[in-house]
Amino acid sequence: MTDPRPLLWIDATRAAAGFSLWGMTLVERLLREGARRGLHQAIVVVDAQSRQQTTRLRGDLSRLFDIDVRIVESAEEQQVRLHLDEHDTPSLLYFDGDVVHDDRVIDHLLSSGPGHAVAGAQACAAHLATATLQSLPPGAAVTGLADVRATELESLGHYVPELRLTMVPFLVRIGDCDDLRRVDRLLYHRTFKGVIDVVARYGYYHFVRFTTRWLSRMEVSPNLLTLLSILGIWAAIPCFATGQIGWGILSAWVGVILDSVDGKLARLTVNLSDAMGALEHAAAMPGLGLWFVALGWFLADGELLSSTPASISCWLLVSAFLADKVVSGTFKKVYGYELFDARPLDAAFHLIAARRNIHLLLLTVGAISDSIATAFECMAAGMVASFLFHLARFGWITITGPHQVKADG
Repeated sequence: MTDPRPLLWIDATRAAAGFSLWGMTLVERLLREGARRGLHQAIVVVDAQSRQQTTRLRGDLSRLFDIDVRIVESAEEQQVRLHLDEHDTPSLLYFDGDVVHDDRVIDHLLSSGPGHAVAGAQACAAHLATATLQSLPPGAAVTGLADVRATELESLGHYVPELRLTMVPFLVRIGDCDDLRRVDRLLYHRTFKGVIDVVARYGYYHFVRFTTRWLSRMEVSPNLLTLLSILGIWAAIPCFATGQIGWGILSAWVGVILDSVDGKLARLTVNLSDAMGALEHAAAMPGLGLWFVALGWFLADGELLSSTPASISCWLLVSAFLADKVVSGTFKKVYGYELFDARPLDAAFHLIAARRNIHLLLLTVGAISDSIATAFECMAAGMVASFLFHLARFGWITITGPHQVKADG
C-alpha cells in the first residue's frame, strides 16, 4: 500500500550535523520533528567523517516514535535516489542535517505539498516530488529548480499561538561552536511564553535553563516532571490548611519550577504530550483556588463563614479569582487571543498581575517577615485589583475596537 506521507531525507554529510544541542544531535532533532508529525521513514546521508557522530541516537527515540531510519553513505546516495519507488514514496522532505529548522518551516512544507521550498539567508528546506529528487544532482540547490516554488523564510507567520510569542521563523546553519551557542539560546528563548510574569522573567529564568539543560542530557520524561509538578502544587494545600506554611511554600515552589521545566524540556527534546499538557492545565486552576481556601481556613481558625479579616480576604480572593477567569475566558472567546496579548499596556500589567507566581512571592515574603495574615490580605487586594483592571480593559477594547499587539518575549 502506498504511504501518502513523505519520506524524510536528511543530508548529514557535514560534520556539524553531529553536533549536540539540548541532549541530541541536530540530525536526531530533525528525526523527532518529522516523526511527531507522522513520518515513518527517514534516510540519513552520511560520509566517513560525519558517520560516527550523526548516527548517535538516544535510547528513547525508538520508544517514543515509530520511525525507520536508514543510514546511507554519500557514495551510494545517487543510487539510492534512483531506486526510490515513486508509487511507494511519492514525495519527501529534503533537509540539511547541519541546519536547525524552525518547526513552522516543517509545518509549512507539509501543508504546501511537493514542489515547495522555504529559503532563508543561510539555508533552505524543501518538499520535493520523488522524481524531482532523482533528477537533482547531489549537492545542487533546490531553489533553482523550475518545478519548485520557493517561499521566503520571513514571509511565514511570525506568531506562535501556543506560546503567545512573536518571533521571526529561522533556519540556522551551524558551522562552529559559536553558532551552536547562539541557537542554543534561541531555542531556549522560544520555549517561554511571549507574555510572562516578573517572577518567571527575572526570578527563575536562568535556574530553569540550567536544570533543563542538565535533564536534557538524560532520558528523563517530561511527563514525570509534570506529575511531580502537579503533586507539589497540590501537596501545598494540606500544608497551608494545617499551618505548615513553610513546607507549603517549599512544595509550591518546587511544583512551580517543575511546571516551567517540564514544558521546556518537552519542547527542547521534542517529547511533547498533548494529554499531559491538558492534565496539567486542568489541575492548575483548582489547585490555586484551593491554596486560597486552605490559607483562609488556617488564618480564620476554620471559621470561613465568620466576618474576620481572614475569611473576608479568602472569599474576596476566590470570588475575584473566578470572576477574573470569566473575564479573560470571555475575552479570548470573543477575540481569539488572550487579554494580556491585546495591547502593550496589557502585556506590561501581566508582569505584576495577581497570578500564581505573584501570589506565591507575596506569601513567601509574608512567611519570611512573619506576617502571613498581611500577605494574605495583599494577595486578596491584588486579585481584586487585577480583576478590575482586566474588566476595565475588556470594556475599553470593546469600545475602541480590537487591535492586537503581540509581545515579543
